[in-house]
Amino acid sequence: MRAILWAFVLLAGGTAVSQDLVVMKTGETLACRIDDLTDSIVNVTLPAAAGAIGSAKRTLAAPEVERIEFGYRPGEEPLFGRRAGATSAELKTWWDFWFPHLHRPRSRSAAWGLAYATAMMREEGAIGAEKALSLFDHLIAKAWSPEDVTAAKRGRLEALMAKGDLEAATAEARLLAKAIEDPALLIEVEHLLAQADFRALRELEEEHPRWIEDEEVRPRRHELYHRALDQFLKPHLFHATREEAAARGLFHAAELLHFGDEDAEAKARWEDLLKLYPGTSFAAQAKESLATLQSPPTDPKATAP
Repeated sequence: MRAILWAFVLLAGGTAVSQDLVVMKTGETLACRIDDLTDSIVNVTLPAAAGAIGSAKRTLAAPEVERIEFGYRPGEEPLFGRRAGATSAELKTWWDFWFPHLHRPRSRSAAWGLAYATAMMREEGAIGAEKALSLFDHLIAKAWSPEDVTAAKRGRLEALMAKGDLEAATAEARLLAKAIEDPALLIEVEHLLAQADFRALRELEEEHPRWIEDEEVRPRRHELYHRALDQFLKPHLFHATREEAAARGLFHAAELLHFGDEDAEAKARWEDLLKLYPGTSFAAQAKESLATLQSPPTDPKATAP
């Protein structure tokens, strides 16, 4: 498949591009500009030597290439650095440009694709999640990096949940949890399962406000509650060095406990988070939750004259 040619010049309005780097299996390294790239050949332009005029063209056999490190195209690098907060419209341009290189080692294609899919879910709700689901599947099938494949699998589950297909997401997550050996992905899958159980718990209590008196509903309520709690706490108990995941689990475990009217336990979990994981992104949220818990809203009736 032809991949680069001069498309980047059109993207950049004709401005110059940064150098690419081709590393041969022989160890030879070429700083160059890639003009044309297929799975068979790599056509490059080599800069002129110091003091010389002009440049040289060279055709390389793709099977003899160890890897290609693509230079940033004009306008790409600033957006790449802030891609997590970029709009889907901004990200689509670079995903469309780089996606033919998804299978190539060290390409930025998957990073653009993951950011683009996430932005669609953020901006377009269920419709965006449906679009993102297709993109995540493509990333899972083609991305060269195992880390990117893991991220795409996690994104796929989030997309299923975002489009409201909770049953499919839960079933798929449970199958993944049984089959995978990757600790990072397992943590994410179990967190999604815990979220699904917590959501189902809320819905069950809304439908059955007198659940504690219902002998058929009560066991189901307890099953959801304790299963969600166990899975929220797993990262803290078994993967404490993964501080963000451990703190996230503690935070949501505390929320679940608070929902279940176990405020003393909720308080203890938020305090554990602040003590053990003060540098994580969940520390500030834990402080806010503790402040709310310790200073509940005043009952207007209690202060009425």
